[in-house]
Amino acid sequence: MKKFLFACLASFIFVSFSFAYTPTFQDTATLTSLKWQMDALIADDNIDLWSFYSQIVNLQDEYSWDDRLNYMLEDLKYYLYSDTKNNKNALSKQKSDAKATSKDAKLEFLNDYKDWFSTQIENPLKNCTWRYRTLDDISFAYDFPTALTIATWYRESSCAYYLPSNGDWPFQILSKDYGTGEITPKQFIQTIVDFMEFSKNKFARYDWQLSGNLSYNNFDKTWILNFAALYNGGVKSGNIIEPNNPKYTFEWYGDDFSGAKKYGIFPQMLKVLEWELENEY
Repeated sequence: MKKFLFACLASFIFVSFSFAYTPTFQDTATLTSLKWQMDALIADDNIDLWSFYSQIVNLQDEYSWDDRLNYMLEDLKYYLYSDTKNNKNALSKQKSDAKATSKDAKLEFLNDYKDWFSTQIENPLKNCTWRYRTLDDISFAYDFPTALTIATWYRESSCAYYLPSNGDWPFQILSKDYGTGEITPKQFIQTIVDFMEFSKNKFARYDWQLSGNLSYNNFDKTWILNFAALYNGGVKSGNIIEPNNPKYTFEWYGDDFSGAKKYGIFPQMLKVLEWELENEY
């Protein structure tokens, strides 16, 4: 998929610099052809849709000096993400539709459980939602609850936007060594993708035990507990429903887990979900 995108755009990369670019008839025809080819390759696969969009954003940054290429890239980026008039599968439209259909169920879920978490810890969302759209786009592409993505980022690194000293990046995936220090937007996106793929691989390994729902639109408490146990809570006697490390999941959720310095996965997800419903739905 990535090679195809570079091949399609190769004829635009090595062009002369211009300060003001007006597209030609041939440019318009080429863009129409590229959109048709991308539609055929994406074929209702939202991971591929997001991947194309992400590659275009990266190319824009890499070739910012080329006005003609940037005109092409901007048009393709708009088509994939925002052009709801000409692209029925535009990412923003699909997300908006999904949010509209899932709002009532998510509000019901929040109301069922929110009374059990403590409010004694200072609101930890101040650093966790400022990159919401990026986290939401990738969560949607991988069909994963955005609130759970953000809750895991919070639990693992307090929503760090840098490379921690242990080299495991903000989602603390031990099998990865990313270095330390500053982080770029491209690197941060890669950490989210790695988190999604790591989680999906865990689910596949234990699929015979899993039950309930966990998706962008639909999730239940059982699946969230499954996720927390598989991600970092440990597995008790082979049973992922009973994590070896319940604090990772439940800290500051009810009196039994009070006294912590930060929320566990479950109460933090509830707090993010509450923010989402107030600001993004």
